[in-house]
Amino acid sequence: MQSRSQQLDQNYRQALTDLVSVDSEVSRYSSEINDAGKRQADVEAEVQAQQGRLDQVKQQLADRQAVLDNRLRGSYKSDDTSYLGVVMDSENFSDFLNRVDAINEIADSDKHLIDSINNAKKSVENNLAGLAAKQQELSNLVGDLNSAQQNLVAARQQQQGVVSSIQGQKQANDSQLAQLQSQAAGIEAKMSQEQTQAAANNPAVNNGSGDGGSSYSPPPAGGTSITVVATAYCMAGSTATGMPVGRGIIAVDPNVIPLGTRVHVSGYGDAIAADTGGAIVGNRIDVWLPCSEAYAWGARTVTVTIY
Repeated sequence: MQSRSQQLDQNYRQALTDLVSVDSEVSRYSSEINDAGKRQADVEAEVQAQQGRLDQVKQQLADRQAVLDNRLRGSYKSDDTSYLGVVMDSENFSDFLNRVDAINEIADSDKHLIDSINNAKKSVENNLAGLAAKQQELSNLVGDLNSAQQNLVAARQQQQGVVSSIQGQKQANDSQLAQLQSQAAGIEAKMSQEQTQAAANNPAVNNGSGDGGSSYSPPPAGGTSITVVATAYCMAGSTATGMPVGRGIIAVDPNVIPLGTRVHVSGYGDAIAADTGGAIVGNRIDVWLPCSEAYAWGARTVTVTIY
């Protein structure tokens, strides 16, 4: 339970780190979306400005074409001063040439002006086409950013669920661990009391004389070994010390092996003396095993090394 608590702590910290990372990504995408929105507004304003410029150029071109149309129509009317009239009214040939040159200059000027207006119109149209492409690009970018952000928001909600789940598991684990620690403390206190009572009631434990004349002395450093008959059992429940039965729990005669003693049983493994029984007298022990293993074990002579 302590190991699981530590693992849950680690998982919780990692889950929080991941949640902060996702939050940071959500914020970053929000900033990018806002920036793209501002750029869209700037492009839209530029489109409006260019559209206004295009309308002005179109109007200039229409006005100039109207002037030219009026001038052209006037050249065919007898009551208007026309190009032809201006030329024919020349006083001499030199005057004629001068007037023709003047008319040509007017025509060239009109042509240059119209070309200039047309070039301006084409430039504005090209600008509008470029702005339209940029608008589409920004629109696609905003769409991609919104989609990515929605996925991140969903991931954040999922990660928040992971954090809450781990937090709940940790609280439940810590609560159960506290209960087990309290139970273990009670069991240890009871074992100590049993050992003290067994030693007071049976001085033979301290004198080196075991039950039934068998030789027993307190284990020296490194452990000491005795031979006992071990019977396997598989019933459920609690032991005399309050510990739940399970693998590694053995029943002993406290006059031979004090409760709480840690031992090694040959063919069985490490165990703790935590239970007693009416039939467990002298050099006999019961070892707990699952039923299928208990039937196979039966009763056998084993060596118990006491630590």
